[in-house]
Amino acid sequence: VVWKFILDDPESEAAKIALQKLSEMFDFCAGVMCRHRAIVNYFGQELEGASCGACDICLGHFDSADNAGEISQKIISGVMRLGERFGAAYTTQTLIGSKEKRILEFGHDSLSTYGILAEFSQRAVRDWVEQLVSQDYLQKTGEYNVLAVTDKGHLVLRGEDTPRLIKPAKKPAKVRKTGEKVWGKVDRMGGIQSEVRALIGWEGVDKELFEKLRTLRLKVAKQTGIAPFIVFHDTSLRDMARKKPISRDNFLDVSGVGETKAERYATEFLSVIREHKSE
Repeated sequence: VVWKFILDDPESEAAKIALQKLSEMFDFCAGVMCRHRAIVNYFGQELEGASCGACDICLGHFDSADNAGEISQKIISGVMRLGERFGAAYTTQTLIGSKEKRILEFGHDSLSTYGILAEFSQRAVRDWVEQLVSQDYLQKTGEYNVLAVTDKGHLVLRGEDTPRLIKPAKKPAKVRKTGEKVWGKVDRMGGIQSEVRALIGWEGVDKELFEKLRTLRLKVAKQTGIAPFIVFHDTSLRDMARKKPISRDNFLDVSGVGETKAERYATEFLSVIREHKSE
């Protein structure tokens, strides 16, 4: 019935209400708010106490994401870099490094947070955005549900608070007729693909050079007063340690490096790479 409203007349009030209800259902499933609290809030009531003590969230029946604090900082930073002017879907696309036309037209592929969560699936990052909203680290504002950072969100950026994020789930691995286990397809929240990307991410990487680049990144971050991952994500450092660029043009071929970052950091990072290659 919901889809009938949407397909019959996407611009109708009934279709808009149907889409809103679907969005609320998604938020309920993907969020980390107490299920009982979410339901009573929906009906305009309040749940007494901090926990219902009965739902999967309150009982802790979920795996927390690794490095939840760092992931949250990256998402919140991404919202701020976009000027708090875009919704969850667009913000997610920039964080995973999408080549979507609108992102390129706006020049958001040159942001420091562009592609900063590229190792995760779009579904996983979008779910994390909704989880930050449900915990009041982000909020949706206005008619178009534009994301904005709350006071609690600023605490996360300063390392004074850590949200709860759910670890992307996996589907069971498929089995060939021969009985050989193979990588299973990923469910809606990522999972196995993330592990594959993580493994492939180290292929061909000069680990000694990678550590030198990490040291330089920390130095630059301290000098400029920003978090290290804002300078370069580990994915970019690994790609540098793999490709070993020695010219500015080659530096632009590194994953996560745009004109802005090349202008700011190419000289120092290329110097370390050249020195390493000459040893």
